[in-house]
Amino acid sequence: MDRFDFFSRLPRSEPGGTTFTSAYLSFVQIQRSDRVLDLRTGAGERAVWIARSRGCEVVGVDQDQRFCRLALTRAAEGGAGDHVSTVCARYGALPFEDESFTLVVAEWAPMFLGLNASLKLWRRLVPIGGHIAISHPGIVNKDAPQEVRGPLELRMAEPMAVLADYQTIIRALGYEIIYQAPLAQALWENFYTDTTRRAWALNGQHKAGESGTLRMILDEAHWYRHVGRGRVFLQSILLRRTR
Repeated sequence: MDRFDFFSRLPRSEPGGTTFTSAYLSFVQIQRSDRVLDLRTGAGERAVWIARSRGCEVVGVDQDQRFCRLALTRAAEGGAGDHVSTVCARYGALPFEDESFTLVVAEWAPMFLGLNASLKLWRRLVPIGGHIAISHPGIVNKDAPQEVRGPLELRMAEPMAVLADYQTIIRALGYEIIYQAPLAQALWENFYTDTTRRAWALNGQHKAGESGTLRMILDEAHWYRHVGRGRVFLQSILLRRTR
């Protein structure tokens, strides 16, 4: 079992939610003629919600072709099949022309390349005045020990930093910060509750002990509840390209 097999039955593969996304989207005037890029689209929940609530075209990108196919299925089932398309591509080599999108949504996607590298690569996708919305995990205290960084950091391209460091990187790259807010702890907890229940159910079905993927998922849920809660954050940051 891999992460697709596990998360394909859940709404999302990382903590979040439509209320989290809606908060920063309220600061962007999206028209029906606009084109939005949804990086790390996963099962497509976010892409479908944006397409239905804004009536615009959404292109979902995931590095796993299976998630791309699932997102299209979810879009058709959710009444957004005419507004959602998908592309399987690496986040560091996106096959789109410059200034192709009004808005790039990248929740959790910067973790694969690092924040600085991601924002350098993706800036070309929107025109000056266009927006990039990211969410990225970090640590509350700069001197946080390794146990606080936990299994989450093991899946990231670079170590987590404090919010002030992220803000410095963002401004140095020519972006204006329009809005920012952390993910509510209740949404973190909802996510880990869902993943824990599914992991337990799968263990019961197969009766063969935990797979490596299940063990990693259960370890991350345990880490968050007993160590990480309140000591790590997921910050949504809406950026406007200024140069």
